Amino acid sequence: MKSSLPISVGRARSIFGAEALDARPISFDHHVRSLPAVVRAFYAERSARLALLLYTLLIGYGGGAVLFWFHSVYLNEGGPAISPWLHWFIDSSAGFVGLFPVVAVVLPVTAMLMARPPSPARRRAPLLPYAMVSGTIMAVVTAPAPLLHDTLIGRGTWAAAQITRRWGGHAHHAFGQSRNAPVVLRMGEQAAAATPTYTVVVLVAVLVIRALARLTARRPPLRWGDVDHP
Repeated sequence: MKSSLPISVGRARSIFGAEALDARPISFDHHVRSLPAVVRAFYAERSARLALLLYTLLIGYGGGAVLFWFHSVYLNEGGPAISPWLHWFIDSSAGFVGLFPVVAVVLPVTAMLMARPPSPARRRAPLLPYAMVSGTIMAVVTAPAPLLHDTLIGRGTWAAAQITRRWGGHAHHAFGQSRNAPVVLRMGEQAAAATPTYTVVVLVAVLVIRALARLTARRPPLRWGDVDHP
C-alpha cells in the first residue's frame, strides 16, 4: 500500500549551485517505488551529472590512493610483483567502475535526507553535514570492498596471475602477507578508514562544482551578434 506521507527531495542546485534560493524541495510519496523518481529529479540538473562524474573519479582514484596505502602499507597486506603505481591504478579503476552506480544513488539519497525549505539566511544546503552524511553512507556501503577485491583481483586469483605475468618483472617483487582477520574486523577497518576519506572527497567535489557554477553564472550569455560570421 502506498503511503500518503510525502518525502522532500533536495534539488542538486541546493548543494552544487551558485545560488539556491529557488531550489525548493520536491515532494514524493514515501515508498521504495519513489526512488527512481527521486533519482530522475536529482539528475535532471546538469550540476548533479557533473557531480556524479567528479565525485566518482575522486573516490575511485583519490580515495583509492588513501585506501591503497591503508591496506598495502599500514596493514602490510602488500601487493604482487608489479609496480605499486600500477597496482593502485588497477584497484582504483576497478573501484571507479564498481562505485559509479553506488554513487549515483547515494548522492540523491543524501540530498533527500538533507532537504529542507530554503531561507534567505541559508542560501545553500549546509556543506559539512552533507559531506559527512554522504561520506558515511559511502563508507558503510563500501565496507565489503576488501572482500570483493580479494575475490575478484586479489592475491591468488586468475586476474592477479595474468596481471603479474604481463606486467611483473625483476624490478618489482611481491611484499606483505595475506591476512586471515575476521570478516567483521576487515569491514570495520575499511569503513573506519573510508569515512573521513570519503567525507573529504565530497567536500572537495562540492567546492569545485560550486566554483564552476559561479564562473558559469558570471559569464554573460553568448548572443548571435557577438560572433563574427563569414
